[in-house]
Amino acid sequence: MTTDVDICNSALLKLGQGTGNLIAASLSEDSRNARLCDALYAKKRDELLRGHVWNFAVTRAALSRDPAAPAFAFDHAYNLPADWIRTVSVFDNEQTGTARYRLEGRRILSDAETLYLVYIRRVTDPNAMPPDFREALATLLAWDLALPIADSNSLADRMERRHLRALRLAKSSDALEDGPARFPAGSWVEVR
Repeated sequence: MTTDVDICNSALLKLGQGTGNLIAASLSEDSRNARLCDALYAKKRDELLRGHVWNFAVTRAALSRDPAAPAFAFDHAYNLPADWIRTVSVFDNEQTGTARYRLEGRRILSDAETLYLVYIRRVTDPNAMPPDFREALATLLAWDLALPIADSNSLADRMERRHLRALRLAKSSDALEDGPARFPAGSWVEVR
């Protein structure tokens, strides 16, 4: 089982921290590296989740309508799910009819009577993340930790390159897991 501590320790190892400087059990332990990782981990995890439509983080929900309607321009407001990170698409029915909408704060405004949301959710369990995403997260953490831990711009630059490479690999393998795109039949197909 992979933990948040394992991902942070992977980042610390990338920065050349020896085993004596790794986090023993918890991000809340009283050590400089644990405090730095604790301050960055959730923020960087959510940043990475928000940056791409990761298959493992996509989910769907029928939204609940907020009783307080918008003052103007839209008829209804819908509350976003608590684990919402990013909107992928919004529909006005279960058969994927697109809806006109606007995101404002933690609500989606729309004229639709019902609203369905496909979104990126906050995934907090590292075991629900693919290994290549966890590696991209570790390299992102290493990039951000390079200056406070090692005080080295050249190490930060190396970690940036390493992160971009890990991110490309993670996105590539994620894309391979998608089904083929389905395109609407064009006029040439309909004539046949």
